[in-house]
Amino acid sequence: MFEGLITLVAAAGVAGVALVVVATLMGGIAQSTVGFGAAFASVPALALVAPELLPGAVLTGMLPLTAWMAVIERRHLDRPAALRLSLARVPGIVIGTAIVVAADVQWLTLIVAVVLLTAVAASAMGWRIAVTPAREWVAGVVSGTTGAATALGGPPLALLYRHRDPAVVRPTLAVVWVVGIVLTLTSLGVAGEYTVVQAGAGAVLSLVVLCGLLVSRPVIARVSPSAIRTAVLWWAGVGGVAALVRALLL
Repeated sequence: MFEGLITLVAAAGVAGVALVVVATLMGGIAQSTVGFGAAFASVPALALVAPELLPGAVLTGMLPLTAWMAVIERRHLDRPAALRLSLARVPGIVIGTAIVVAADVQWLTLIVAVVLLTAVAASAMGWRIAVTPAREWVAGVVSGTTGAATALGGPPLALLYRHRDPAVVRPTLAVVWVVGIVLTLTSLGVAGEYTVVQAGAGAVLSLVVLCGLLVSRPVIARVSPSAIRTAVLWWAGVGGVAALVRALLL
């Protein structure tokens, strides 16, 4: 953990670390409220200040919160959907790992920017997609690919499930994330793309994400889930543009 924190500070500076912490805290609140947002908020920040820590640090940081949510909200879990999505993500994880192996930091930053901006644009257009097993399969494969390559596995599934009850979405996606993160980190580790430094930085981020869980209840009492979703999308859009500029200037 300390090695990851030292690396993060060395790479990003104090201001950069502060940006990552604030973004990750916001993401933890969003994840606890609407079922996604932890990676959506923290990935743009890391892409700007320490892209070499992606995707391993964010995936590690998300694991404790998603596991906790899967346990405490399991009564509302849609088990068939969670099984379909988890199986569909497996081939995507293999594809995403291959992308990480083949791409350098510049290309990974560019991919992060494209995924972010595409997801924000799709959400802003208000696309309404009927949920079917076939579409869940497609979304699962895409989610596995983007999750392994950029730690952004949420947007495809969040787009598909955007009009479903958040009480069902949260535990269902939490189970999918837990299974997917374990498989993804294993795949990246076998490929030599998950480092001790990423794991340490991820441990630090996990504490921040859990702090987001702790402060989410008073936030929910004052701010609607739709407002939180909108704030995360705005941040992701701005971060996506910034990451795109960084990638083009590297």
